[in-house]
Amino acid sequence: MTNIVLIHGTWCDGTVWGEFVDELEKLGLKVYTPTLRYHELPYEEVKEKVAKVSLDEFTDDIVELIETLDEAPIVLGHSLGGLLAQKVAVRTKVKGLVLMGTAPAAGIFAFYPSMVICFYKHFLRWGFWKKSMPPYKHAFYDYCMNNQDEADKEREFSKLVPESGFTYFQMALPFLDKQKGAYIDFGKVKEPVLVITGSEDKMVHPNIAKATAKKYKTATLRIIEGSDHMYEAPKYRRNTIEVIEEWLQNNKLK
Repeated sequence: MTNIVLIHGTWCDGTVWGEFVDELEKLGLKVYTPTLRYHELPYEEVKEKVAKVSLDEFTDDIVELIETLDEAPIVLGHSLGGLLAQKVAVRTKVKGLVLMGTAPAAGIFAFYPSMVICFYKHFLRWGFWKKSMPPYKHAFYDYCMNNQDEADKEREFSKLVPESGFTYFQMALPFLDKQKGAYIDFGKVKEPVLVITGSEDKMVHPNIAKATAKKYKTATLRIIEGSDHMYEAPKYRRNTIEVIEEWLQNNKLK
């Protein structure tokens, strides 16, 4: 059975995947759903502890998990998790990468109007690089789950927790980051890469997926018409699973 490790995105934890896990298991995959550092804690504790966590520290935890597995997994990352998945693939052995609405690596243009609207409140705060970023309801409802049902939006928003401000500093201003956390050595990744975006993804513009796919010689780009940023959520879950299944079969990964 092929292992797959799912890395969630901003403000979420490992429970965000819901029935998406069941669908992956039906494809014959053994699914792991780790929670990024501190994200499993109560809201106020996350707010206090997560603020200064770096991209490398998040990556360290995922690499540590992967190296306990019996064989190299496919790594699927969503949003922030997509960038972390790429960092993981540079650091340790993987079978392949699935990048859903991936956050941009350094060198990929990211200042699209919809993305600026999502996060500008955080960057207007003095010392944003050392403060946690709270979940913004307007951004989540109208730019992340913009094409999902209201009940699903409410359910998912109620579970969100603050995110690392330092991580967002690293992604938004990589040229100021001494750790170079958002830089990826794309040439080190030889395994198959599936890059998924949605035509209505407002939180991470589809052009970022297109630019990311061009960085990998082994990449396949798929655009899901109508999909917003929450590919694992009910409305476009089936479409996402079908794209992943086709890629697995084409690359003989299961």
